Amino acid sequence: MELVWLVTVLYIGPAAVRLYWNWGRPEAFSRRRQEGQPRRPPRGILVTHVSRCGAHCALGFIVAEVALYVVQVDPAQETLWVDYAGDYLTAVTIAVLFRYFGGPGRSVTKVWRALSTVVKVELLTITIFELALFVWLTLAHRVVFPEPPLLPDSPAFWFAGQLGLIAGFIAALPTASWQLRRGQRFEPHPLPSD
Repeated sequence: MELVWLVTVLYIGPAAVRLYWNWGRPEAFSRRRQEGQPRRPPRGILVTHVSRCGAHCALGFIVAEVALYVVQVDPAQETLWVDYAGDYLTAVTIAVLFRYFGGPGRSVTKVWRALSTVVKVELLTITIFELALFVWLTLAHRVVFPEPPLLPDSPAFWFAGQLGLIAGFIAALPTASWQLRRGQRFEPHPLPSD
């Protein structure tokens, strides 16, 4: 989970540090336990869940965009849909990898468990996050920065991506809140003293 907060700082900046300080640090939870409060308040669970899904999306965006730029034969062709498909699939793959490597043991059944957990718990939030990112990137490519074309070798591309990731974070909050109100458990296993 520490990696999640580092990735969140990449696109939200100081606000992510504040969120980590309130709900990400293990010390914050032990202090709350000593004061007799619940381990994690609902808004802390919500922000932690969206940060986790946002980390998958941010890493998926970075990895897919760089990889697609490196292998792209003709950068003048209109390939936004390919970029978006690559971003989404990479984000979901990273989510499964996070779940797989997040716990003890390595086995084929753990891969299946990680995949099913991502589908049940994170896929909707990742999808909404990615849709908001794609809407913003489409606007950035067509309206905000139409000329020269936005490519991963320009700072404007990464700035537009950062704004899109922030938009995705904000868009995913209501979805995650709805899931939490429905009783969706974001953690795969009960945490100690929950």
